[in-house]
Amino acid sequence: MANVANRKMSKPLLCLDLEGTLVSNAVSQIPRPGLYFFLEEVASFCDLMIYTSVSDGRVENIRNLLVIEGVAPLWFTDLPVIRPETTLKPKAKCGREDAYLLDDQKAVIVPGEEDWWIPIEEFLPPYSEWDRGLMQALIEVRARLGSQRG
Repeated sequence: MANVANRKMSKPLLCLDLEGTLVSNAVSQIPRPGLYFFLEEVASFCDLMIYTSVSDGRVENIRNLLVIEGVAPLWFTDLPVIRPETTLKPKAKCGREDAYLLDDQKAVIVPGEEDWWIPIEEFLPPYSEWDRGLMQALIEVRARLGSQRG
């Protein structure tokens, strides 16, 4: 009985890609429109983690900049970060069966693991302030993960 109660209280894990998904890339670091709202909303029903090949130092710089600019909540700097060992992002690396990956690149998905991938349109130049990629992704994340809430 306790296991059932604990399962209902836990949130599914959403792994977030960084480049092309949350920001333009690790060099220009342009935040995607709606980033703050998106992060706050998904955090209400998902555990979050960053899954990126960007280096530790660069990830820290990006997270700090986003918080300083007010486009990401303060807790964003504390999210765990995992990195793939190759160009692929295996689900096992995140350590949870209830994990999903929000990523703009299908090429990083291990063949046979497509069910954990939640695609998002890549954030590309000219980096329009009217981009609604995160809002569209939020609808998809809610549809796929919101139903798992206890």
